Amino acid sequence: MMAVRTSVLALALVAAPLGNVSGADQAARRQVLPQSVVPEHYELALTPNTSALTFAGKVSITVRVLEPTATVTLNAVNLTFDSADLDGTMKAAPSYDKALGRATLKLPGQAAVGRHVVNITYHGDIGRSTLGFFAMDYSAADGPRRTLATNFEPADARDLLPCWDEPGLKATFSVSVDAPQDRMAISNMPITQITPLSGGMQRVRFATTPRMSTYLLFLAVGDFERVHQSIDGVEVGVVVKHGDTAKAGYALQQAMKLLTYYDDYFGIKYPLPKLDLIAAPGQIQGGSMENWGAIFYSQNHLLFDEKTSTELDRQLVFLVVAHEMAHQWFGDLVTMAWWNDLWLNEGFARWMQTYAADDLHPEWQTGLQAATDTFEAGKQEDALPSTHPVLQEVDTADQAQEQFDSITYDKGAAIITMINAYVGRDKFRDGVRRYMQAHAYGNTIDTDLWSEVQQAVGLPILDIEHDFTRQEGLPLVRASAAGAGVALVTARFADDPATLSGTRTPRWRLPLAVGPVAGPFPYLLLDGTATVPKAPPLLVNAGQLGYARVLYAAPGFDSLAAHTAGFAPMDQLGLINDAWALGVAGYASAARVLSLASGLTAQANPVVWERVLDLFFSIDEHYGAGPQRAAFRHYALKMLVPLDRRVGIPLAGEASNIEILRAQLHRLQARFGDATVIDAARTRYAAGGGTAAERRTDLEILAQSADAASFDALLARAERTSDPLEKLHIYRALARVSDPTLARRMIDVALSDKVPAGTSPGLLSRISQDHPDLTWDTLAPHLGDAKFPLSKIERWDLAAEVAANSAQPQRIADLQAYEAHNVPPEARKPFLGAEARIRRNRRIMVTVLPELDRWIESHGG
Repeated sequence: MMAVRTSVLALALVAAPLGNVSGADQAARRQVLPQSVVPEHYELALTPNTSALTFAGKVSITVRVLEPTATVTLNAVNLTFDSADLDGTMKAAPSYDKALGRATLKLPGQAAVGRHVVNITYHGDIGRSTLGFFAMDYSAADGPRRTLATNFEPADARDLLPCWDEPGLKATFSVSVDAPQDRMAISNMPITQITPLSGGMQRVRFATTPRMSTYLLFLAVGDFERVHQSIDGVEVGVVVKHGDTAKAGYALQQAMKLLTYYDDYFGIKYPLPKLDLIAAPGQIQGGSMENWGAIFYSQNHLLFDEKTSTELDRQLVFLVVAHEMAHQWFGDLVTMAWWNDLWLNEGFARWMQTYAADDLHPEWQTGLQAATDTFEAGKQEDALPSTHPVLQEVDTADQAQEQFDSITYDKGAAIITMINAYVGRDKFRDGVRRYMQAHAYGNTIDTDLWSEVQQAVGLPILDIEHDFTRQEGLPLVRASAAGAGVALVTARFADDPATLSGTRTPRWRLPLAVGPVAGPFPYLLLDGTATVPKAPPLLVNAGQLGYARVLYAAPGFDSLAAHTAGFAPMDQLGLINDAWALGVAGYASAARVLSLASGLTAQANPVVWERVLDLFFSIDEHYGAGPQRAAFRHYALKMLVPLDRRVGIPLAGEASNIEILRAQLHRLQARFGDATVIDAARTRYAAGGGTAAERRTDLEILAQSADAASFDALLARAERTSDPLEKLHIYRALARVSDPTLARRMIDVALSDKVPAGTSPGLLSRISQDHPDLTWDTLAPHLGDAKFPLSKIERWDLAAEVAANSAQPQRIADLQAYEAHNVPPEARKPFLGAEARIRRNRRIMVTVLPELDRWIESHGG
């Protein structure tokens, strides 16, 4: 059926009341615009001054006045209005509310109900942080270059134009921009007209967009080239900086496949005439952005060089392209009504990137990889005091920005994975298709989707979805012998169980596959408690599709551990992930993870081994220099000898994930002091030999173990190259340098303009993984500097990320002092997570590492 169209602003205001809060109460708190005037169409003309980093704009906005009014209020940030009127006759006087990011036009009289046109000429500045309207500089072979671009989600379109900057207030856009004739301009729609201007300039006009939210508007001007092909009437293009077209072919090829795949999955053809994938000459906040018809990617998310890129790069490019293209339907065509339903966009796209990869590239086993990164990241975040419901109240733009976290993305994807498995992929897809058809070009709340899925399958999907999205927390299923069977009891898991004192256990209706280790594994909808009439050993959450951790009583765990080598890779991963999390939290011995790892054979799935190596990296980071670290490294290297025999040397025709595993293995061996691996890397690097993957790994090994001379050599190489992507690879490698003196130098490099645009936060976060306190002490004075070229959100995120890698209690006090001076109270909850991680790091040092040391000593370490 066709969606009933009411006022889109009213829809945004009353969407999805949470808990006992009424829609009216929510609307009163939300920082939303008055609903007396709503937009229908924007006619936008921009004239950027690229060298001065300023711009002039003119916008004519067709609006509907719903009730007589003498004022028009809309969003505008750092914009100065030169003139404003209504219908060209009623001159308006502007006033600004900086705190709310608004401008109000006072009219000389009442505007009557009906359609009107708001005309505003204005000017503003082009920024340096990668939000809003900004510049990205880089060096080309023949001199410096500057790209202008936009990145608006969630609430930064107001930096470019006066607008109604809320997702529920969709409108159409017609855009024109004045740009140099030797530069390319790109927007959401195809170019319809180019008019030459004086002084080597041109006016580029684009076709009118469909109805869409302001945060999806896009504009870029730069020294671009474009490669493209057409499929089913859609022109698909990849836009890169001049000279990079050889790096565009892979993304274009995969985008063509994905367009056909998504057309079929969603049951609605991609509705725009073109789809451009645009590479930034650096990194942008958020990684990449799904602007409708003009997706903007950080360079390493799109560019793939057959000569220098690795298998890990190949898979990353596909996954990010798949993620952002899924948004063209789920987020762009159908958009959440308000930011509390952001997970409808991001959780679904994260799930969809894995789903599409498993269908189009099954050899990658992306679903298995998701259990290691996506699901585990969501569970770790959900176990901290900073967690929140997937669907939570959002009142301000700052709170909307904080929604872009692992709960929204990773827990959201895990919930969708669980429901898809429980429902069955065909019926789940049927529900998604009906949802798309019913709500195309509109705005929705979560229940709109899950009602369609429930109708498709006849199972209590709304109850399950509500349990997991409207309540925070991660279920813990305790499994223990009960007579001739196994009792299952649901509790709540916490990284620090003391934080749950005085809280109640939520009710979760949890789909779980349960059965004896040999199978079969029928589904059980666990609602609090159940007894399974099967003797142990029993595998609970077989396939690991239920969003939960499982704590086995000691006898049950020991019997399962004895069967580890025979389990499916997904279940091996689930046992390992749960064992580590439960051990760190104190529910069981942390040594369980070493017991499971030691039971793996060298022939185990590469993805499982990648997770083990990742854990070894993480454990090692918590040790200080001394005999305990040496013993751990010695034990790990000895345990990995059979794996090295299996994957240490490249073989023709090997599985793609073997290459990724080999690189990770060699990095770990080098970190743990394997002289043979380090010497081989140095020799191969000096000779310029090896595969692309080996050369990248050799670079990382050399950087990690660098002395002053080799550090200087790598730094000089980074400064010589004009390729921002090559610079990124070198600087990222140098960010893991072990020597503290060199790490201090690398912090200065990351804070300078030598690194590619937008990469400073990522590099500083990376340095802090090995040098957290050094990084904090160096970075902290810059975080309050108004000239530091990061947005306030980037500063908040960076402060939390760097501090969270420390194990020093003083860092908590430092972080709290930073919050008090720089972060509004409503945006501080994520900092609780950083504080919890500091305490966790301390707990690992004091409690967990000694447990591992004792186990290693008792097992011949």
